[in-house]
This record gives sequence, C-alpha cells and structure tokens, in this order.
Amino acid sequence: MQTIHKFLNLITMKTNTLIPAFTIALALVSCKKNDSKRTSESYSSETTVTDENGKIDSVTTTSMEKTSDGNKIQEYSVPYKAEDGSRAKATFINNGRSKTITLEANKNKFVLDFKKKTSEGELYERNTISAETKGDSLLISQDNQVMHLVRVR
Repeated sequence: MQTIHKFLNLITMKTNTLIPAFTIALALVSCKKNDSKRTSESYSSETTVTDENGKIDSVTTTSMEKTSDGNKIQEYSVPYKAEDGSRAKATFINNGRSKTITLEANKNKFVLDFKKKTSEGELYERNTISAETKGDSLLISQDNQVMHLVRVR
C-alpha cells in the first residue's frame, strides 16, 4: 500500500511540475510575435483644370500602390464622361490574385470581375453587367443597352 502511495505522490509531484512548466513554455511561444511585416505605400494624384468657353472644369486621377510582405496591391481611379455629360468614376484594383473594376455614378456602385484581355483592352463582368476598356473608352453593357464613356482628360 505504501508503494502505491509513493507512486501516486511521485505522479502528483511530476504533474504539478509539468503543468506549470508546460504553461510557461506555451505562454512564451504564443507571446512571440513576428511583427516584421514589410509594408510600403505610395499614392499619387493628378488634377487637371480646363477652361472650355468660360466653363472651368477639373479632373482628378488617383493611384495607390501598396506592398505588404511581398503582396502588391495596385489601385487607380479614372474619371469618365458619357455623351450626355454625366460622369462616372472607374477604379481598377489588382491585388495579385484577382482584378476588379468598381464603377461609381449617381450614388450607385458596381463591382465587376476581370474576365479576359481583349485585343484592345480588358473585359470585366458580374451578373448582367459587363464593362470593356478600349484605349480611352469604357463600354458598359447591361441586357441590350450599351453606354459609351470617354476618359476625361
């Protein structure tokens, strides 16, 4: 009986020693953080002011490039104008894994996914809306309607 009692005391002592040691080791490992993220960001903005027959207008094009742990995100926004004079902004985003275009006009926002390169530009689609870049033009299609936008310079 005394042998079992000694054995149980030995196990209890080892357990009492192992649990705190394990807890301290776990705390040291989990507290070790690797905050060596390398991040760089660059922004640019260009505003052009034009005077057409006494009408002063301005156009701002912005771009941003961010690199974090080797992952590069590129984003640039371009203003466009329709034939009726209405305006829209297209923001192109490339995060290295996917490319999208965000179209903003009249307090509406649509995000389209990159589908393919075309002979003159790129094609973006989501649901029933598509947008195709062709040089300084952006053609937006939904159902059988096509809106032609021209980049504002």
